[in-house]
Amino acid sequence: MALVHCRGMAKDPVQVERATDEVEIRTVADLLSKSLFFSLADVNHWIEVEGRENFRAARRNGQVIGGFTVQRMGQWFGGRCVPIGAIRAVGVAPEHRSAGVGAEMMRAAIRELHRDGVPLAVLFPATQPVYRRAGFEVAGVRMGYRIATRDLDVRDCGLTIRPGVAGDHAVIRELYTSVARVTPGNLDRNEWMWRRTLEPPPWLPPVSISVVERDGRCEGYVVVSQKTGSPQENRLAIADFATNSSDALRRLLSFVADHRSVAPEVRWFGGPCSASQLALAEQRFVHFERMDWMLRVVDVVAAFEQRGFPQGLTGQVHLEVRDDVVDANNRRFQVEVSNGRAVVSEGGRGGLQVSIRGLAALFTGMFSPYELRNAGLLIGSEESLAAASQVFSGPTPWMADSF
Repeated sequence: MALVHCRGMAKDPVQVERATDEVEIRTVADLLSKSLFFSLADVNHWIEVEGRENFRAARRNGQVIGGFTVQRMGQWFGGRCVPIGAIRAVGVAPEHRSAGVGAEMMRAAIRELHRDGVPLAVLFPATQPVYRRAGFEVAGVRMGYRIATRDLDVRDCGLTIRPGVAGDHAVIRELYTSVARVTPGNLDRNEWMWRRTLEPPPWLPPVSISVVERDGRCEGYVVVSQKTGSPQENRLAIADFATNSSDALRRLLSFVADHRSVAPEVRWFGGPCSASQLALAEQRFVHFERMDWMLRVVDVVAAFEQRGFPQGLTGQVHLEVRDDVVDANNRRFQVEVSNGRAVVSEGGRGGLQVSIRGLAALFTGMFSPYELRNAGLLIGSEESLAAASQVFSGPTPWMADSF
């Protein structure tokens, strides 16, 4: 149990802990549905899919005033999976908003994850200030693309494409992981996320799966849903896709292009750069949405030691971290990188003084040390900034999933 106090309400402590029984889980689910403006025809089904063990309740004087859910999964950095707590469906009853309840729920979540040995917390913010107060910072992107189907100018039918079946799920997961593990920020999906992707619940759009094969071996897949309206409003939404060869990518793009007579537009989510952009003759796609996700370093030592780094890179970074939630993080650390791994020890020179917020953006490589210095989230000498720039250089972290 975590006892926390909202600003200005010291007499009324807020307790944040796992929802204890079926009645309280249902109370949290109802509160989240109302406070977040989503309707559920079957709340019990949502609870079942979400997982009863994942509901957290915030109580004051025995009354549930807020809640959230947390999914345990992983995120790929440097070719290694770092465990995360994916925090979602954060809601506070309207009567208790603007009193710090949301930030305090996040602090309680961080303490729980730290106690359980989970190094990172990740979320998509509806508003950023409440999460920044708990130590989260923008650390990666999720970008929405759209293109007129007629502008998918790839015509390649060299490989076979066929409808996917339940028996394909294992090879689809394997293919996804082979691509995600080399892409910083991509999720190592848990069972809940895989069900949402391949067998979505009734409140999400139904999907169809197609598999690209060469001589019976899977080299790509695509998961699509349809949005229907007038013939001019129909569009194809790509919920998920992955390929491990250029031939498979071209076959998949040709397959999507073949929907041009019935779906004038195609939409998908991804990162700032994709191999599919290189397969198109013209830059006719546009961004229709961008949602940056936020990350919180829960355990500095575990996060750095479980993260991967480029082979052949050697470097040393001396950090002085400021964290007002987890005392174990609030100190100096020496990070030594070699052979694709980091070893962290307490102490060192403290050459980079960084807030726990700034550390999140540095950890993923979302922002350079120089950008973080200019934003007031980091202080350091030119030598320390240069060393950190080398250690944390790399492509922009992103994920196509949302939660």
